[in-house]
Amino acid sequence: MTTFVHKRLWETIADDLRDEILDGSILPGSRLNEAELAERYGVSRGPIRDALTQLGRTGLVEDLPRRGTFVASLTERDLVEVYVLRRAIEEAAVRLAIAKATEADIAEVMRLLVECEEAYRAGDLAVAWEADMAFHRSYCRLSGNRRLIGIFDHLASQTVLLMRTSLATRASLGWTPPVEVHRHIARGIADRNVELAVRAVGAHYQYTQDRLSMVEEPAGPTD
Repeated sequence: MTTFVHKRLWETIADDLRDEILDGSILPGSRLNEAELAERYGVSRGPIRDALTQLGRTGLVEDLPRRGTFVASLTERDLVEVYVLRRAIEEAAVRLAIAKATEADIAEVMRLLVECEEAYRAGDLAVAWEADMAFHRSYCRLSGNRRLIGIFDHLASQTVLLMRTSLATRASLGWTPPVEVHRHIARGIADRNVELAVRAVGAHYQYTQDRLSMVEEPAGPTD
């Protein structure tokens, strides 16, 4: 029997706006005007309002009293806070995933790891960060903990927005895709080695936090 997934109108609009925010088509700080969006989508303001409310729940937009709704302008401090939470839930996730994962589950984690690496090699960061989130979500899903997955999904959208607006400008600070630590996480899960997997998750977030804390020094005199 075929199952059809029917999205409500506001969900379709929310997904569309989310994609435009995350790919940079709608920039941080941009005002999201209900009337203009209703005209654009050919709907009443109700579905627009519901879509913006959903985006607010994920942290991608913020409603400012007497000013309106704007795309969130997140900072590197926000990213550090997000990563503290992601590290905690993903360390829990790999423990649960290792206890429950089938060989087919592990094969899917490895497949998404390969897709992530290929996306980074292709050089399209927007696509790569989405693939990165899919890899991390794969073992969060294997935890079987719905609340954990819900928290991850909430933080994942913020992570992509923050990575695009912050790390995209930080190549000079030595940030490179954490390909090797991703492999360690996957290997820990594949080998059902809890200690290795948890340590790899910690190393992943420490790697990025270390680079976020780096400050470019002004160029000094040359000899």
